[in-house]
Amino acid sequence: MSIKKWVSLGIIYVVLVVLAYGLMTGNNPFQSGKLEHDHETSEVNKEEETMDHSEHNHHGHQVESEVHTNVTYNDGKVFIELEDHTGAAPELAIEHEAEMHFIMVSNDLENYYHLHPEKEQEGTYAVSQALNDGTYQAFVDIAPENKAYQIAPNLVQVGTNETDKVSLESEDNWTKEVDGKTVTLEDVHATVGDEVPLVFDMHGETPDSYLGALGHVVIVDEDVEQYIHVHPASDDTTTFNAHFSQPSMYKIWAEFKFDDYVHVYPFIIEVQA
Repeated sequence: MSIKKWVSLGIIYVVLVVLAYGLMTGNNPFQSGKLEHDHETSEVNKEEETMDHSEHNHHGHQVESEVHTNVTYNDGKVFIELEDHTGAAPELAIEHEAEMHFIMVSNDLENYYHLHPEKEQEGTYAVSQALNDGTYQAFVDIAPENKAYQIAPNLVQVGTNETDKVSLESEDNWTKEVDGKTVTLEDVHATVGDEVPLVFDMHGETPDSYLGALGHVVIVDEDVEQYIHVHPASDDTTTFNAHFSQPSMYKIWAEFKFDDYVHVYPFIIEVQA
C-alpha cells in the first residue's frame, strides 16, 4: 500500500475517533470556545477573589498594620510615638478637623478621655491630661497617608495600682442627663455582621457642630480590645450606624456638644452572634 493511502486511512481513523467522542460526550469537538471560556472564567474568578481580599483589608479586618504606635505617660502628659514599617514618621491625613483622635479608657471602663494631641516633632505627639493611678488602654485613631493601619490598644500603666478588667452587665436605663441636657438611646438590637443603627433622641435639642459633625460615638468591648468610632449617618442627624465583628458586651460613649461644652453619655449594649 502506498504512503498516500496510509495517510488517507490515518486521517479517516482520527476523524472517526473524534466523531465518536462527540457522540458520547454531547460536545462539539470542533469548537474551541469552551476551553477559551473556561480560561476566561478562571481569570475573572481570580480577579474577584483579589478584589474581595482587598476590600476585606480596606475595612480594617485582619490588616497587618504598617504603622506602630507607642504611648507613654509622664507627669501629667501623654506622649504618642508613631513609626512606619521603614522607621520613618508617617504623614497623617486630617479627619474630622484633627490629625489624631486619641481615646484612653481605664481597664474597668469607668474613666474615658477623648483627646487631640498636637505634634511636637516628626513622629511624636503629646497632650496634657492628668490621670489617676491605674491601668489604661489607649487607642490612637489616625489615618496615615498611603499606609495600612489597624487600631490596637496600647497598655498604659499609671502609678503602681493596677486596674482589673470587668464584666459589663446589661442596663435598662436608656435615658441619661448630663448638666441639664437629656439624651435617650432608642432600643438597640445588635447582631454581629449587621448594620446596627444607634438612634439618639435629643429631646428637642439640636447639638452644636463638634469636630465637623453633630456628635461622635466611641464604642469599646468589655475586654478593652475592640475599638469602634462612629460618626452620624448624615450631617443633620444623630443616628449612627455601627458594625460589630465580635459578640460581646460593649460600652458606648456618645458625645454631643451643647453651649460650647461636650457632654458624654455612657450606655451599655449587648451584641449577639
